Amino acid sequence: MMTKDEARRILSEPNGSEKLFEHAHAAFDAACALFVEEGSRQAAAFLVRSAKQKEYKEKLLSMDALDAALLASLRDDDPKLRKNAARLMGELKKAAYAGPLILALRCEAQEYARPSMLLALGAIGTPEAVEALAAFSAGVGEDKHAKAQREALRAARALNVPPPVHGFSGLGRAYEIELRTPDRLSGVAAEELRALRFSPDIVSRDAVRVRTEDLSRVYRARCFHEALFPVAMGVPADGRAIADAAQGALLSLLQDSSDAPGPYGYRIEVRGVTDRGSLAKAIAASIGDDALVNAPSSYDAELRVEIYGDRANLFLKLYTCRDPRFPYRKHTLPASIHPATAAAVLRYALGKPEKGKRVLDPCCGSGTMLFERERLAPCAALTGVDIAKDAIAMARENADAGKSAAQFVRSDLSDFTAHRAYDEVIANLPFGNRVGSHEKNERLYAALLDKLPAWLKPGGIAVLYTMEFTLLKTLVREREKTLELLSQGTTAAGGLMPGIFLLKRK
Repeated sequence: MMTKDEARRILSEPNGSEKLFEHAHAAFDAACALFVEEGSRQAAAFLVRSAKQKEYKEKLLSMDALDAALLASLRDDDPKLRKNAARLMGELKKAAYAGPLILALRCEAQEYARPSMLLALGAIGTPEAVEALAAFSAGVGEDKHAKAQREALRAARALNVPPPVHGFSGLGRAYEIELRTPDRLSGVAAEELRALRFSPDIVSRDAVRVRTEDLSRVYRARCFHEALFPVAMGVPADGRAIADAAQGALLSLLQDSSDAPGPYGYRIEVRGVTDRGSLAKAIAASIGDDALVNAPSSYDAELRVEIYGDRANLFLKLYTCRDPRFPYRKHTLPASIHPATAAAVLRYALGKPEKGKRVLDPCCGSGTMLFERERLAPCAALTGVDIAKDAIAMARENADAGKSAAQFVRSDLSDFTAHRAYDEVIANLPFGNRVGSHEKNERLYAALLDKLPAWLKPGGIAVLYTMEFTLLKTLVREREKTLELLSQGTTAAGGLMPGIFLLKRK
């Protein structure tokens, strides 16, 4: 165990509390003694870090001498000690701390110590703490301490009175909406949107934009993953610039589309950098409108920040309007294809097929490919086959939830016999680096291709989606007497680059 002198020496160094925390197990008792006996502000900072871990928090809560030391620290002449004492009280969340914190906040002359007291009261959340937060005025100054107080006050209030999640009342006016599509399939999504009488603009290989005031009509399209509202492109990637660019658009969209007035809850999603939390915190601290509350557990919208180098593209995503397209998606498997990807893959391969086709999926999993094929055009028969009992059970429950006519059979595909030939075979085949192994897939793919002539009518087609494109191409070439490769394409999913193959039975 570390002695008090050893702990004191480390704490006296620059960033001493961080360095001591590297030896937390050995240093904890010594740091507690330094705080309780000597009122060390560096030891208090160490204990704040420790209290974030359950083991040390429980020890602190059981210390009889700690409460007296904390109350004394709130009255100490050192404002940094007062600040750290408040932070530790906020981590421990004892109801008895509320009264002393309220008194300390009223008496606190140093502005930089007040945010910690406000946040501690928010964490404790007793009625008297909530009342004190409601009565506190953080002022309107533009210096960093005044801004920090306002952000702390908003955050503390949100902990106890989270903004309601509003309902969606319609957009109210036309907005530009960016629809994120599967990679390299934005053209397929654009074709689908044109059929719905939109005039889409393809902005990248995985994004299409439309302009409309009817969001419900957008959700009649199936070949996109999510709908985002563009805010600004190429903004400097710092918290203040992002907040300045996004705040007005965020509030305007929520006011236009919500069924009740604010405050409105939002969350921040940062992508493209490692230290996402620090940037999100800086953005939230710079959003100064009281009608907007950073509430990651109860939000109406998301501010999406996508970083590219030193610049950021900003988007908003509404959570008040739910995506109604995939009611069948009650259960999924780890390797399940996303419904929007399935829809885009099938439209890419089949176009707009005729009604009344008989369709088989010999590797059906939870049924997604069949359900999306059913929505592309009505089918005379939809049959799903899978060797896994759990997968078949999931698929049947999903079919019930989505009111699908698909039927499911538990069987090894090599044992499955089609009593009546199918027009189409569709399959999201197992990927060697996701399910099973490359060696198992060699046997599985060969068995499937050998069964295709028996399953399909002459001229029938197969749509196969897989990462094992080299294996599949090789096996198809070995069966050129019975199968013809009509086309192949590539997309992306989860960092992988699967291929889309269209085969024909000769």
